[in-house]
Amino acid sequence: MLHPKLSSPGNVLRSLLDQPPLIAPGVYDAITAKLAEQAGAKAVYLSGAGVTNSMTAMPDIGLLTMDEMARQANYVCSAVQVPVIADADTGYGESWNVMRTVREFERAGLAGLHLEDQMSPKRCGHLDGKQVIPASDMAAQITAAVK
Repeated sequence: MLHPKLSSPGNVLRSLLDQPPLIAPGVYDAITAKLAEQAGAKAVYLSGAGVTNSMTAMPDIGLLTMDEMARQANYVCSAVQVPVIADADTGYGESWNVMRTVREFERAGLAGLHLEDQMSPKRCGHLDGKQVIPASDMAAQITAAVK
């Protein structure tokens, strides 16, 4: 975020992480996020697998676009007051794509995200046959994400 505020979603998440443990239940839409919040969750995790499964009835094999995930993130962030962390898959491409993904996810209201180090086509972490990119490529993606 270019101009973080004291109460920005990222700052709220950081303060929660300073007081472990933080449990962020996995959600896939606004109503599951609202239910988790009402049950007492201090943060929620927008699952890429959950969103993919609920939108397509297909496994998490990289079917969703960044725009679809950012739109779902916006719906979830608009529905709850707690920080939302999201699955950004592999960043939806190379370093330039990762930079755009971070900007769009911030614009959606997310407090944080995680990037996977898988080669395309990606597979859900629970499935066999995953391959990872070289460490230097992942380092470049992380550098792009924090710019």
